[in-house]
Amino acid sequence: MYQNHRWTEAENKEFSKLLKRYQKDFTLIAEKMDKSYSQVRSHYYNIQKKERDLKTSLNLAEFKKNYDIDQSIQRQSDQPIYQFIVFERVQ
Repeated sequence: MYQNHRWTEAENKEFSKLLKRYQKDFTLIAEKMDKSYSQVRSHYYNIQKKERDLKTSLNLAEFKKNYDIDQSIQRQSDQPIYQFIVFERVQ
């Protein structure tokens, strides 16, 4: 139901403005935007997750640029043990 609702650019701008004004008072924001509490709250946490994922992928990309990564797996009693051997790349 609500999860499939796509937020428009105008709604996102209004949400950002209201979030700055009312912090995390999702009830008040939902009231001002004529949306349900759960819609507003889940939208906020989806944005947070996207920002975290983006930051993680950027950090990983930066790390991969500077280091060669050799991943080897050793099996011991059917449990995989991951060893990461990191070599600094010579410029």
